[in-house]
Amino acid sequence: MGRLGGLETGDVQNPKAARGGALHQRTRDRVSPSSSTAAASPGGAAPRRRLIVHIGVQRTATTTLQSFLKANVPALAARGVLYPYGVARHKRLANRLFNGALDPLEAARDMTERADAREAATGRPIDALLISDEDICVRLDMAPFEAMREVFDLRVVYALRRQDLWLESWYLQNVKWQWNRHLRRLTFDQFLAEADRFAWIDYDARMRRIEAAFGTDAARPYVFETAAMPDGPVAAFAQAAGLDLAGLPTPPAHANASLSPRMTELLRRLPLHEAPPALRGKLVEAARAAEAEQSARLGPPPSRLLSPEKRAQILDRHAEGNAALARRRFGRDALFLDPPTDPAEPVADPRLPSDAEALLADYVAPLFRALIAQAQEQTPAAAPQPRMEVPLGVEDGRD
Repeated sequence: MGRLGGLETGDVQNPKAARGGALHQRTRDRVSPSSSTAAASPGGAAPRRRLIVHIGVQRTATTTLQSFLKANVPALAARGVLYPYGVARHKRLANRLFNGALDPLEAARDMTERADAREAATGRPIDALLISDEDICVRLDMAPFEAMREVFDLRVVYALRRQDLWLESWYLQNVKWQWNRHLRRLTFDQFLAEADRFAWIDYDARMRRIEAAFGTDAARPYVFETAAMPDGPVAAFAQAAGLDLAGLPTPPAHANASLSPRMTELLRRLPLHEAPPALRGKLVEAARAAEAEQSARLGPPPSRLLSPEKRAQILDRHAEGNAALARRRFGRDALFLDPPTDPAEPVADPRLPSDAEALLADYVAPLFRALIAQAQEQTPAAAPQPRMEVPLGVEDGRD
C-alpha cells in the first residue's frame, strides 16, 4: 500500500486493520528503525519524533486553534512541527483509528513518511507532528494512540473548562448543530438530566486514565479560563504542548460561538438536522445575523442558563475530583481560578414569545431577512432593466 494520500478525503481499503495483528506486524516492518523516528541509541540514531495529540475538551476555542494551525502549516514546519493532511480538524483520522478502519501503526508510518518528505523538501528537521480533534476526549480507550508509542513519543494535551460553563455551552452547541439524535431536541433541563453521559468532564478520572496509558509527563492538561490564559487560548495550548508558536498570526477569537438561549430555542423547534451540512451552516449563520439584529433593537439577551442553585450542585458534584487534580498536576487547591459566576447575573428565560405577533417580529422576520441577505450576496447582481412604458391608466386599474 502506498502513502495514505486519502486519509482525510478517501478510504483505506482495510476496514478491519486495527483489529488484525498481521497488519500491525507489517507496519512495524515498514517503519524503519533507522529513520528519524528511531529511539536514540549508542549507534547515534536521531531521537524519536513527538506526536502531540490535542484531544479537547469541546468548547475550549478548538475551532480557533485548529484554524490557526491549518493557516500556519508552512510556518509551523519551519519551526519543526508538522500539522498534516491539509485539514483544520483531524476528525476523520481519529474516527478511522477508533472504528478499526485504519491501523495505528499504518497511520504512524504514513505520518513518518510525510514528515520525512517535508524534511527532504525544505532541508529543515521535523521534530514533532500534531493532530487535533476535540472529540477524542470522549473515548475511554486510547488504544490506537497507545500503539503509536512504538513509533513516537506521545503527548496528550487536554483543555479543562469549568463544568458548569461547559454544560451550558455544550447544550447550546448540540441544539445549534443538531449532530446528536438524542440530544438535539432536548430542553436544557432535559439535557442536564443526561449530564452523567458526559464522563469526559470528570477531569480527574479522565486524566488518571491518560496518565496510566501514556505516563504522567506525556499527559498535558491546561485550564481554559481567563485567569489561566493571559495571552489567549492558542498561547495556553502551546505552553501545555511544549511548542513555540509565538509571533504567528492568530485568527479572531470566538469562532463557532454559541447563540443566545432564546435563538437556540427557536432552532430547537426547527429540523436543521434534515439540511445538508453546508446548508445547515448557512442557516446557523442566518440565525446569528438575526440575533445581532434582535440585540441591536432589544438589547443583548442573558447568556446564562443555570440557576445559582443548579450551578452550585454541578460544581459540588465535581469539587472533589477537581481539587484532587489541582493538587496532583498544578500544585494548588483550586483547579479553576476565575471568580465564580455572580449569583445576581440574570438567568435567561429561553421560552419564545407566546404572542404570535411578537414571535414573528422579533424572531421569524429577522431570520428571513438574514436568509434573504445571504441569497442576495450569492446571486450575481442583474443588469438594471429599462422601465417599460405603460399606457396611461393601466397601473392604477383604469382602462
